[in-house]
Amino acid sequence: MNIKKFLVLTGLFTATAVSAQVTSFNDCENMKNPANFAFQNGESITLEANYKWGLVNTGVGEATLKLSKEDYNNQIHFVSSVNIKTYGFFDAFFKVRDYFQSKFNAENMKPSYFYQDTHEGKYTKKSTMHFDWKNSNLSGKKQRKKSPEREYSTELKGCTFDFISFIYFLRNMDFNSINTNSNLLVTFALDDILKTMNVRCAGTKTIKTKAGKFNAIEIIVQLLESETFASEPEMSLFISNDKNHIPLYAEMPLRIGKVYISLSDFSNLKYPVTSKIK
Repeated sequence: MNIKKFLVLTGLFTATAVSAQVTSFNDCENMKNPANFAFQNGESITLEANYKWGLVNTGVGEATLKLSKEDYNNQIHFVSSVNIKTYGFFDAFFKVRDYFQSKFNAENMKPSYFYQDTHEGKYTKKSTMHFDWKNSNLSGKKQRKKSPEREYSTELKGCTFDFISFIYFLRNMDFNSINTNSNLLVTFALDDILKTMNVRCAGTKTIKTKAGKFNAIEIIVQLLESETFASEPEMSLFISNDKNHIPLYAEMPLRIGKVYISLSDFSNLKYPVTSKIK
Protein backbone atom coordinates (compact mmCIF):
# COMPACT_ATOMS: atom_id res chain seq x y z
CA MET A 1 0.00 0.00 0.00
CA ASN A 2 1.43 3.42 -1.02
CA ILE A 3 0.03 5.84 1.54
CA LYS A 4 1.19 8.88 -0.38
CA LYS A 5 -0.75 7.95 -3.51
CA PHE A 6 -4.10 8.26 -1.81
CA LEU A 7 -3.09 11.20 0.39
CA VAL A 8 -2.02 13.30 -2.59
CA LEU A 9 -5.34 12.59 -4.29
CA THR A 10 -6.98 14.73 -1.67
CA GLY A 11 -5.82 17.44 -4.10
CA LEU A 12 -8.48 16.21 -6.48
CA PHE A 13 -11.39 17.71 -4.52
CA THR A 14 -11.61 21.02 -4.12
CA ALA A 15 -24.90 22.89 -7.07
CA THR A 16 -26.97 25.60 -6.43
CA ALA A 17 -24.19 28.09 -5.97
CA VAL A 18 -24.56 31.34 -7.88
CA SER A 19 -20.79 31.83 -7.77
CA ALA A 20 -20.27 29.06 -10.33
CA GLN A 21 -18.78 30.41 -13.54
CA VAL A 22 -18.28 27.74 -16.18
CA THR A 23 -19.66 24.43 -17.49
CA SER A 24 -16.48 22.97 -19.01
CA PHE A 25 -12.82 22.59 -18.10
CA ASN A 26 -12.11 24.16 -21.50
CA ASP A 27 -13.77 27.42 -20.44
CA CYS A 28 -10.71 29.09 -18.91
CA GLU A 29 -10.84 31.62 -21.76
CA ASN A 30 -14.42 32.50 -20.79
CA MET A 31 -14.05 32.92 -17.04
CA LYS A 32 -16.34 35.71 -15.81
CA ASN A 33 -16.71 37.84 -12.69
CA PRO A 34 -13.62 36.88 -10.66
CA ALA A 35 -15.20 38.71 -7.70
CA ASN A 36 -17.71 35.83 -7.54
CA PHE A 37 -15.12 33.06 -7.24
CA ALA A 38 -15.99 30.39 -4.67
CA PHE A 39 -12.91 31.11 -2.53
CA GLN A 40 -10.89 34.00 -1.12
CA ASN A 41 -7.49 34.97 0.20
CA GLY A 42 -6.85 33.35 3.60
CA GLU A 43 -9.01 30.25 3.12
CA SER A 44 -7.78 27.07 4.86
CA ILE A 45 -9.11 23.51 4.43
CA THR A 46 -7.93 20.35 6.21
CA LEU A 47 -8.78 16.79 5.13
CA GLU A 48 -8.05 13.51 6.92
CA ALA A 49 -7.33 10.20 5.20
CA ASN A 50 -8.60 6.90 6.66
CA TYR A 51 -7.65 3.44 5.43
CA LYS A 52 -10.10 0.53 5.72
CA TRP A 53 -9.35 -3.17 5.17
CA GLY A 54 -11.40 -5.80 6.94
CA LEU A 55 -11.57 -4.83 10.62
CA VAL A 56 -8.88 -2.17 10.16
CA ASN A 57 -10.29 1.37 9.94
CA THR A 58 -7.90 4.10 11.04
CA GLY A 59 -6.70 7.60 10.22
CA VAL A 60 -3.27 7.62 8.59
CA GLY A 61 -2.60 11.23 7.62
CA GLU A 62 -3.90 14.63 6.58
CA ALA A 63 -3.65 17.29 3.88
CA THR A 64 -3.94 21.04 4.49
CA LEU A 65 -4.73 23.51 1.69
CA LYS A 66 -4.05 27.20 2.36
CA LEU A 67 -4.84 30.00 -0.09
CA SER A 68 -3.11 33.38 -0.38
CA LYS A 69 -2.55 36.10 -3.01
CA GLU A 70 0.59 37.64 -4.48
CA ASP A 71 1.94 39.57 -7.46
CA TYR A 72 3.61 37.09 -9.81
CA ASN A 73 5.05 38.19 -13.18
CA ASN A 74 3.25 41.54 -12.80
CA GLN A 75 -0.16 39.87 -12.42
CA ILE A 76 -2.18 39.08 -9.31
CA HIS A 77 -2.24 35.36 -8.58
CA PHE A 78 -3.86 33.07 -6.07
CA VAL A 79 -1.28 30.84 -4.38
CA SER A 80 -2.39 27.48 -3.01
CA SER A 81 0.06 25.77 -0.64
CA VAL A 82 -0.61 22.11 0.15
CA ASN A 83 1.09 20.12 2.91
CA ILE A 84 0.57 16.34 3.14
CA LYS A 85 1.85 14.27 6.04
CA THR A 86 1.36 10.94 7.76
CA TYR A 87 0.64 10.82 11.49
CA GLY A 88 3.43 9.94 13.91
CA PHE A 89 2.52 6.28 14.34
CA PHE A 90 2.59 5.65 10.58
CA ASP A 91 5.87 7.51 10.14
CA ALA A 92 7.58 4.38 11.45
CA PHE A 93 6.18 2.38 8.50
CA PHE A 94 6.08 4.92 5.68
CA LYS A 95 6.83 8.57 6.44
CA VAL A 96 5.29 11.15 4.10
CA ARG A 97 6.17 14.84 4.06
CA ASP A 98 5.02 16.38 0.78
CA TYR A 99 4.70 20.02 -0.22
CA PHE A 100 2.97 21.39 -3.32
CA GLN A 101 2.44 24.97 -4.45
CA SER A 102 0.35 26.24 -7.36
CA LYS A 103 0.07 29.84 -8.57
CA PHE A 104 -2.89 30.59 -10.84
CA ASN A 105 -4.10 33.84 -12.37
CA ALA A 106 -6.68 35.64 -10.22
CA GLU A 107 -8.64 36.72 -13.32
CA ASN A 108 -8.92 33.59 -15.50
CA MET A 109 -7.55 30.86 -13.15
CA LYS A 110 -4.94 29.68 -15.65
CA PRO A 111 -1.97 28.17 -13.79
CA SER A 112 1.39 29.94 -14.11
CA TYR A 113 3.63 28.00 -11.73
CA PHE A 114 3.69 24.64 -9.96
CA TYR A 115 6.20 23.27 -7.45
CA GLN A 116 6.46 19.82 -5.85
CA ASP A 117 8.79 18.65 -3.09
CA THR A 118 8.06 15.02 -2.23
CA HIS A 119 9.53 12.89 0.57
CA GLU A 120 7.95 9.43 0.83
CA GLY A 121 9.98 6.91 2.75
CA LYS A 122 13.26 6.65 0.81
CA TYR A 123 11.73 8.15 -2.32
CA THR A 124 12.19 11.86 -3.10
CA LYS A 125 11.19 14.04 -6.01
CA LYS A 126 11.41 17.74 -6.84
CA SER A 127 9.60 19.26 -9.79
CA THR A 128 8.91 22.76 -11.09
CA MET A 129 6.59 23.74 -13.97
CA HIS A 130 6.20 27.12 -15.71
CA PHE A 131 3.12 27.77 -17.88
CA ASP A 132 3.84 30.29 -20.66
CA TRP A 133 0.40 30.87 -22.16
CA LYS A 134 1.56 33.67 -24.47
CA ASN A 135 3.93 31.32 -26.28
CA SER A 136 1.91 28.10 -25.65
CA ASN A 137 4.85 26.52 -23.89
CA LEU A 138 5.22 24.41 -20.74
CA SER A 139 8.73 24.19 -19.35
CA GLY A 140 10.12 22.71 -16.19
CA LYS A 141 12.66 20.71 -14.24
CA LYS A 142 12.33 17.41 -12.41
CA GLN A 143 14.60 15.25 -10.31
CA ARG A 144 13.82 11.84 -8.76
CA LYS A 145 15.87 10.46 -5.89
CA LYS A 146 19.55 11.00 -6.67
CA SER A 147 19.14 11.06 -10.45
CA PRO A 148 20.44 14.12 -12.35
CA GLU A 149 17.99 17.00 -12.72
CA ARG A 150 16.28 16.97 -16.11
CA GLU A 151 14.90 20.00 -17.94
CA TYR A 152 12.06 19.77 -20.46
CA SER A 153 9.85 21.89 -22.70
CA THR A 154 6.62 20.92 -24.46
CA GLU A 155 3.71 22.52 -26.29
CA LEU A 156 0.90 23.84 -24.09
CA LYS A 157 -2.60 23.34 -25.49
CA GLY A 158 -6.00 24.74 -24.52
CA CYS A 159 -6.86 24.78 -20.82
CA THR A 160 -4.29 22.68 -18.97
CA PHE A 161 -4.05 22.39 -15.19
CA ASP A 162 -1.76 21.11 -12.51
CA PHE A 163 -3.63 19.04 -9.91
CA ILE A 164 -3.88 21.89 -7.41
CA SER A 165 -5.22 24.58 -9.77
CA PHE A 166 -7.75 21.98 -10.96
CA ILE A 167 -9.23 21.89 -7.45
CA TYR A 168 -10.07 25.57 -7.53
CA PHE A 169 -11.33 25.59 -11.11
CA LEU A 170 -13.62 22.68 -10.23
CA ARG A 171 -15.11 24.73 -7.42
CA ASN A 172 -16.34 27.30 -9.96
CA MET A 173 -18.14 24.79 -12.16
CA ASP A 174 -21.89 25.29 -12.66
CA PHE A 175 -23.14 21.75 -12.07
CA ASN A 176 -26.78 22.86 -12.39
CA SER A 177 -26.13 23.40 -16.10
CA ILE A 178 -24.31 20.10 -16.65
CA ASN A 179 -26.25 16.95 -17.51
CA THR A 180 -25.93 14.19 -14.92
CA ASN A 181 -23.34 11.55 -15.86
CA SER A 182 -22.16 13.45 -18.93
CA ASN A 183 -18.37 13.22 -19.40
CA LEU A 184 -16.25 16.34 -19.01
CA LEU A 185 -12.66 16.19 -20.23
CA VAL A 186 -9.87 17.82 -18.23
CA THR A 187 -6.19 17.99 -19.21
CA PHE A 188 -3.44 17.76 -16.58
CA ALA A 189 0.25 18.58 -16.90
CA LEU A 190 2.25 15.73 -15.36
CA ASP A 191 5.73 17.16 -15.77
CA ASP A 192 6.35 16.98 -19.54
CA ILE A 193 3.32 14.74 -20.22
CA LEU A 194 -0.19 16.10 -20.84
CA LYS A 195 -2.90 13.64 -19.74
CA THR A 196 -6.64 14.00 -20.48
CA MET A 197 -9.09 12.41 -18.02
CA ASN A 198 -12.86 12.14 -17.53
CA VAL A 199 -14.92 13.88 -14.83
CA ARG A 200 -18.68 13.53 -14.45
CA CYS A 201 -21.41 14.72 -12.07
CA ALA A 202 -23.48 11.96 -10.45
CA GLY A 203 -26.12 14.11 -8.73
CA THR A 204 -26.67 15.25 -5.14
CA LYS A 205 -26.51 13.35 -1.85
CA THR A 206 -26.22 13.87 1.89
CA ILE A 207 -22.74 13.04 3.19
CA LYS A 208 -21.32 12.75 6.70
CA THR A 209 -17.79 14.04 7.37
CA LYS A 210 -15.62 14.60 10.41
CA ALA A 211 -16.70 18.26 10.25
CA GLY A 212 -20.42 17.39 10.22
CA LYS A 213 -23.20 16.41 7.80
CA PHE A 214 -23.61 18.26 4.49
CA ASN A 215 -25.73 18.48 1.35
CA ALA A 216 -23.26 17.55 -1.38
CA ILE A 217 -22.68 17.10 -5.12
CA GLU A 218 -21.11 13.79 -6.11
CA ILE A 219 -18.33 13.93 -8.71
CA ILE A 220 -16.74 10.87 -10.33
CA VAL A 221 -13.09 11.36 -11.31
CA GLN A 222 -11.08 9.00 -13.51
CA LEU A 223 -7.78 8.12 -11.82
CA LEU A 224 -4.47 7.51 -13.50
CA GLU A 225 -3.63 3.88 -14.17
CA SER A 226 -1.65 2.48 -11.27
CA GLU A 227 -0.90 -0.76 -9.45
CA THR A 228 -2.27 0.96 -6.34
CA PHE A 229 -5.89 1.18 -7.51
CA ALA A 230 -8.56 -1.40 -8.17
CA SER A 231 -9.28 -2.67 -11.69
CA GLU A 232 -11.71 0.19 -12.39
CA PRO A 233 -9.74 3.22 -11.21
CA GLU A 234 -12.37 5.86 -10.41
CA MET A 235 -12.77 8.07 -7.38
CA SER A 236 -16.10 9.22 -6.00
CA LEU A 237 -15.81 12.63 -4.36
CA PHE A 238 -18.26 15.09 -2.84
CA ILE A 239 -18.20 18.90 -2.78
CA SER A 240 -20.49 21.15 -0.76
CA ASN A 241 -23.75 22.17 -2.43
CA ASP A 242 -23.35 25.86 -1.59
CA LYS A 243 -21.38 28.87 -2.84
CA ASN A 244 -18.08 27.62 -1.41
CA HIS A 245 -17.97 24.23 -3.19
CA ILE A 246 -15.48 22.97 -0.61
CA PRO A 247 -14.20 19.38 -0.77
CA LEU A 248 -16.09 17.21 1.73
CA TYR A 249 -15.46 13.51 1.26
CA ALA A 250 -14.02 10.97 -1.16
CA GLU A 251 -13.61 7.23 -1.39
CA MET A 252 -11.26 5.25 -3.61
CA PRO A 253 -11.05 1.48 -4.12
CA LEU A 254 -7.52 0.12 -3.74
CA ARG A 255 -6.34 -3.33 -4.70
CA ILE A 256 -6.25 -4.03 -0.96
CA GLY A 257 -8.94 -2.17 0.99
CA LYS A 258 -10.30 1.33 0.48
CA VAL A 259 -9.28 4.85 1.42
CA TYR A 260 -11.75 7.46 2.69
CA ILE A 261 -10.87 11.15 2.77
CA SER A 262 -12.99 13.45 4.92
CA LEU A 263 -13.19 17.17 5.63
CA SER A 264 -12.04 17.73 9.21
CA ASP A 265 -11.64 21.51 9.50
CA PHE A 266 -12.00 24.78 7.58
CA SER A 267 -11.64 28.52 8.18
CA ASN A 268 -11.97 31.86 6.39
CA LEU A 269 -14.42 30.60 3.78
CA LYS A 270 -15.81 33.26 1.47
CA TYR A 271 -19.50 32.45 1.97
CA PRO A 272 -21.71 31.03 4.74
CA VAL A 273 -21.73 27.22 4.80
CA THR A 274 -25.41 26.81 3.96
CA SER A 275 -24.94 23.17 2.91
CA LYS A 276 -24.20 22.03 6.46
CA ILE A 277 -27.06 20.17 8.13
CA LYS A 278 -27.54 21.00 11.80
